[in-house]
Amino acid sequence: MCLAVPAKLIRQDGQQGIVDLHGNRLPVNTMMTPEAKPGDWILIHAGFAIERLNPEAARETFALLEEVDRTSGNSDYRPDAQQNTATPAVRGDMS
Repeated sequence: MCLAVPAKLIRQDGQQGIVDLHGNRLPVNTMMTPEAKPGDWILIHAGFAIERLNPEAARETFALLEEVDRTSGNSDYRPDAQQNTATPAVRGDMS
């Protein structure tokens, strides 16, 4: 199964960027989203930013992922456990 997840673009240098995903910093290639800039929410898959998202779409995606987790019986998963101020809580301010 393939899955793309929202992350906040925090740094960009040409087509290379760094995103914050629940406190984890990950490198991404932004060549498919040339309009994305630091501070934007983007959808990432396989190391590539594939779409720029509005904050509401990011929030909805996180909510869906949480619901899938709740119904799967995975009690060890806690997406908010290691939040930092760079990434808002799933139910918090996504602006």
